[in-house]
Amino acid sequence: MENITFQNTGPIDSLVEWLVRFKGEISKDSLIIEVDPKAQAFISKTYSDDKSLVRYSQISFSDANLEVKKQSEDSGQRILVGIYMILPKVIEAFKTFATSENFSLSIDYDIQTVAGVEKWCATTINLKSKTLKMKIPGSSIGAVEMNPLSDDMFFKKVWVAPSPVSATISAELLMNLVSISDIFASQEKKDNYMEFYTKDLDDGKYMFVRDPKQETYDYELCKVDEDSYKETNVTLPIYREKFLLSVKNAFDETKIIISTATPNRLLIELKGGNTKTIIAKVNR
Repeated sequence: MENITFQNTGPIDSLVEWLVRFKGEISKDSLIIEVDPKAQAFISKTYSDDKSLVRYSQISFSDANLEVKKQSEDSGQRILVGIYMILPKVIEAFKTFATSENFSLSIDYDIQTVAGVEKWCATTINLKSKTLKMKIPGSSIGAVEMNPLSDDMFFKKVWVAPSPVSATISAELLMNLVSISDIFASQEKKDNYMEFYTKDLDDGKYMFVRDPKQETYDYELCKVDEDSYKETNVTLPIYREKFLLSVKNAFDETKIIISTATPNRLLIELKGGNTKTIIAKVNR
């Protein structure tokens, strides 16, 4: 049995907030966290049941206020921590230690076969402070039951936008868009579209969002990013609920990217690039 142990260097609120990004409809409360000792980061990639929304996010050990204190010699490889149907409980466990001045997080792991490949997989997670010990049940930490998305698959086949046009949108504009689109939003999710499109105005190319079904709004977001200007205009319809899931944790600037060559998905990147979400085009 191998082990990696972390000691907190401060409150772990940012780690808790990072986990909350995956809670609910995106992950169905199941998640694989990849512990990467080389990159000094926690990484996760997940997708909705219908694969129409995919999210990638990472947080460094230092931003999580965790420092590696002990690790087995083979810990240079990623360790898969599979959280199956208990993500809210795991979040509550971490919240319990979020403000502790001094605690350790220990992960025991062993070789298991995942999708036909041998991987390091967590068997036990232990949290320990001066007054409290908690163990997350090992039976719920089986990455074997889930199919992790590889980095190669994500960055070469999913997070792709040939000949892209992009717009960098402020948090205020996003809030406006959510509010505007909510006024006449249909109760039937399948009828609730948003259509992103670009249009040439007198002073340049702009990105807009409209309601293509009921025509209840047509909102000018902002100019497209200068370094992404393309002669070709683009139109891309997506489900509104998927967009809301993607931006509910956007507290700062957000980049919207669409391929002008094959506009079949919307790429959403939160500031800093540590969270990337892809929404598939609605095929009407």
